[in-house]
Amino acid sequence: MSIYEFTEEDLKSNKRGFLTKGQKELLQMTARGVRSSSWTSVYVTVGFLFLGLCIILALYLQNEDSRAALFSNPLNLLVFPATIIVVALILAFSVWLARRISEMLMNAQLQMAEGKIRLDQEYSTNAGFTSYYVYVGKKRFGFTENMSNTFEEGAKYRVYYCKASVYELIMSLERVDG
Repeated sequence: MSIYEFTEEDLKSNKRGFLTKGQKELLQMTARGVRSSSWTSVYVTVGFLFLGLCIILALYLQNEDSRAALFSNPLNLLVFPATIIVVALILAFSVWLARRISEMLMNAQLQMAEGKIRLDQEYSTNAGFTSYYVYVGKKRFGFTENMSNTFEEGAKYRVYYCKASVYELIMSLERVDG
């Protein structure tokens, strides 16, 4: 369910200040995706860490001179466990943060923005893509695609959305005359 797929029932419920069952399911599905992607990144990172450590150890243990260099300074042997501990702490923090954002998404409150529409876009030369923005009054929403087919610039709209951390999900919208 995205900005294009809300129903009349969704809009009516949002006007009364409530989310529909489908909208709550959308938030839960998004929350599950946040948690799932954080765990996937943990598995990938641990895999690359293990691979990298194995390659480094293999190179050090390849011949007598490199073995002597490895064992000549005890600090060299502390680097491997220290690296594992630092990476583990970073991964634990990222999993904790993803869980927190996930909980925020599942408990997100419906909010409303109203005002005249102003469309804007910005090209990032570093990232190589264009970001599109829709201003509803003073509230800014970011998109990855041009929203000029959805919002008419200068027209007045009321947008119902949920915000949790960096996630802002538009639940429904309506054009307001006047």
